[in-house]
Amino acid sequence: MTSVSGARRRSRRSLPWAIAPCTLLILALGVTEPARSSDAASDAASGTAADTSNTNQLQEVVVTAEKRVETLDKVPISVSVLSRDEMMARNITSMADVAAVTPGVDFQNTGSTIALSIRGISSGISGYSTTGIYIDDVPVQIRLDNGVIPGTNTTPLVFDLDRVEVLKGPQGTLFGAGAEGGTIRFIQTQPSLTDFSGYARAGVGTTDGGGASYEMGAAFGGPIIQDELGFRVSAWHERQGGYIEHDSAIAGGADYADSGWRDSDVLHAALTLAPTSSIRITPSVFYQHIYWNDVPTFDPGSSTYPDTMTANWSSLNPTFSNVDAGRLAFQGLLLQPSDDQLYLPSLKIEDTLPGVSLASITSYLYRRYDAQQDFTTVMPFFVGLPWPTTPNAAANSYTPAYLNVFAQELRASSTNPDQRLQWTFGLFYNESRQTGYQWVWSPYFPTQVEEGTGQPIQQVFGQPQLPGNLSIYEREPLSDQQLAGYGQLSWQLVKHLSLVAGARVARETDKYSIYINGPLNGPTATQFSGTERQTVVDPKYGINLQLDENNLLYVSAAKGDRIGGVNPPFYNFTACNQALAALGYPNGAPGTYTGDSLWSYEIGSKNRLFDGRLELQVSAFHIKWSDIQQIVQVPACTEGFTSNLGQATSNGFDFQAQALITDRLKVGLSMGYTDARDSTTIVSGGNNVVANGEQINPYSAPWIIVPTLEYNFPIAPGHDGYARMDDTYHSKNPGPYNPTTDTASPTYNPYLIPNPGYNQLNMHVGMTWSGWDASVYALNAFNSHPLLYNNALQPFTFYGSAFTLQPLTIGVTVMYHW
Repeated sequence: MTSVSGARRRSRRSLPWAIAPCTLLILALGVTEPARSSDAASDAASGTAADTSNTNQLQEVVVTAEKRVETLDKVPISVSVLSRDEMMARNITSMADVAAVTPGVDFQNTGSTIALSIRGISSGISGYSTTGIYIDDVPVQIRLDNGVIPGTNTTPLVFDLDRVEVLKGPQGTLFGAGAEGGTIRFIQTQPSLTDFSGYARAGVGTTDGGGASYEMGAAFGGPIIQDELGFRVSAWHERQGGYIEHDSAIAGGADYADSGWRDSDVLHAALTLAPTSSIRITPSVFYQHIYWNDVPTFDPGSSTYPDTMTANWSSLNPTFSNVDAGRLAFQGLLLQPSDDQLYLPSLKIEDTLPGVSLASITSYLYRRYDAQQDFTTVMPFFVGLPWPTTPNAAANSYTPAYLNVFAQELRASSTNPDQRLQWTFGLFYNESRQTGYQWVWSPYFPTQVEEGTGQPIQQVFGQPQLPGNLSIYEREPLSDQQLAGYGQLSWQLVKHLSLVAGARVARETDKYSIYINGPLNGPTATQFSGTERQTVVDPKYGINLQLDENNLLYVSAAKGDRIGGVNPPFYNFTACNQALAALGYPNGAPGTYTGDSLWSYEIGSKNRLFDGRLELQVSAFHIKWSDIQQIVQVPACTEGFTSNLGQATSNGFDFQAQALITDRLKVGLSMGYTDARDSTTIVSGGNNVVANGEQINPYSAPWIIVPTLEYNFPIAPGHDGYARMDDTYHSKNPGPYNPTTDTASPTYNPYLIPNPGYNQLNMHVGMTWSGWDASVYALNAFNSHPLLYNNALQPFTFYGSAFTLQPLTIGVTVMYHW
């Protein structure tokens, strides 16, 4: 075998630890008054702060959460908003960063899967996404299916965005694609027909015990023909330095000092044509490329932290992690790179008529995802052998996937804010085709089979390896089709009281086909196909009480739905088959699962107090989830299957506050609590599959608390300084995590280690002058290394058994706005 090697090993280095008080002042995005009415509406929609001449007030935030331009405090939905300047100030560059600072949102990255949940509603690693993900008006979320289609939802990166809006609760009456748990909208800066603007950003940083990071990007746009034709273009590149010491325990394997680095590229171009005063035509293209040289995971095992790795490889004198000292080591034989490319051309046509806005959005998304997983320690597990100690035992799993999505939406909305009836209606069509593959290259597996069983592979599994030394080959084409009509009405019954009613009616179809062959599948190939169809009706009702211009109370009830899907077969080996039989599945896991649905009940208020110096958003929710699609973990099979497992509930609240203490000091607090649990006990084969009171997601944090502090001060004429500090706290999930305490049950998972509670403190200090902004920052200032999604006790590992926060990173960023 050809050994896998990386950069020449360098000496580990540590950063000087330094903390400075910090904050970055959120700059207002002013809304200009253009010559044309259509341009005015668009520019207002792309500004996240309403124009105000009173600097002694908090700036009002403008959003389009209800498909019309409104200030945030008038929207009867729990919405978290991050402006472009706030994201730059806090070094928010990815979906993970957005989720980390948004109460009620949980982002789970376990190497092979990325799962999002809002208020405890999550697709986990299987099924159609419960969270709608939008780039502008285009949905980009996908179906996840137990890792055959790699469980990586589209995660847009952040550059030249006007804002990110996080809408919590079902959103089907305003978003045609449906969103059972909530919606995250990444809204890009649009071309202007009246003014030129742009900005450039560059930065460099270094991570404790890791490599250098850097970024550079620029955005520019303006009128080509005044009031008639405008453009916007942007480009950004980022290198996020690695901090994992990938040192193979087996001689001849990977040797890479700062592994787990990521390269990211984002390109965007848009052109807006206004042939008349009311019509706008905007073609655009978005491109994103993310490459990881290795998965940023490590094994915490050491002489003082025994785990599966130390039990198998201590005799090889591997490089051990020293988490307290910031040394994060992974001992796997092979690097595990991934490559993710996304292309998104779209065409938006808008026509603003008296009192009515019409829109057509057409898009086509193409995505290609390639990933590799090191199966060197997986293969011997199937025949009861310990981990190998020779590089000849290398085994690699390849999981490429291809996604093609066409979407068309037609929408009409009222535009007169003074009329008593406000309305939005639309039609949405979506056709998604995705094909995932997996093949496992394992030339040493026949030798391991004979060592473990004393018999040749054909006698044990019923067939030899496939051509190319493959122990498994799998192809899984899936297609999802949605045709939906949606609408929402808001009727002002009396001066301060409005009633809300809406519905989404959709016909959803899922077609699937699976082909699997190879010795790990048994003596013959498995092939089957099928179709799941359902028609759903998702209503919404609400009451809004606008006490005055500054105080809103609201209550709502909304339904959300999600289509069913298919389970790929498990690998065919004795321990797994016995475990499935004990659960009442002697012929293997169920092939399909049906759709699930929920009702979400919310009460909330939005208040602007003390002459605009204090803003509050408070909401409480109760969610009843029925026929929940949930993973049944079968530890003996190394994986799980999806089934409809009764009911679940999620209860909690969101709280967001901003206060202008003085003209120079602003403080904020975002806080969310979510308690999401199964509410029924289901028994199969005499064993609990789920239990009443069991956590839906054992890794989720019930409490997310984010306090912020920012202070700005004069330095010299035309030069202002600022400091910002924000801290993010995630609490430990209290459990219970297993459906049973019976350690002999096939559903009892002895390997699960819950995430601990942890904090991440970030600090910035900088100066602004004449359009320039220069700052220094410290991310994860206390250099904490919590063990997250820790699978160190699993009988094998390929990604590395644990994640952690990026260690202390210190850097400098310079921006110029014009």
